[in-house]
Amino acid sequence: MRKTSFKKDFINYCLYNYDFKDHTAVWILNFIKSHPLITHNISFTDSSIRRKLRIAEKNVNRPTLMFEKDGIITDNGETIFHELNLNKTDGLYLEFILSTDDIRYNQIRSEELTKNDEILQEDIKELEHLIDQALLSKDEVRFYELTDELQKLTKERG
Repeated sequence: MRKTSFKKDFINYCLYNYDFKDHTAVWILNFIKSHPLITHNISFTDSSIRRKLRIAEKNVNRPTLMFEKDGIITDNGETIFHELNLNKTDGLYLEFILSTDDIRYNQIRSEELTKNDEILQEDIKELEHLIDQALLSKDEVRFYELTDELQKLTKERG
């Protein structure tokens, strides 16, 4: 639950500390934070997610709202709303374009990376345990499946 809570807190922080040219951005941010499924699936760091929402504050020379999905880009608030509403469980890369280097934004991105690394480490330990079990039970097929998965996770970790 902490994962969702700190994201919701950050969205509140942005709403109270930044001005947005388009009130639709405020509406969409309020919509996101009021839906735990959407909030839970937000990433501030994983730009490889196929759905991206960029929100720019008033003081930058960028469009306030830009939503991208599978290479299609829109700035239409109603389209963005419907996409978020219909696909609440899909990942969403949320990027804020701010006029200054914001310490809290940097902190939330750093915290998310740390949490992701901790989860990855736990997954690796679990796979190692399952590999040991496969060896003990002499399950060759399972052993190779698990070692392939472990190699993928190890590459992901860097």
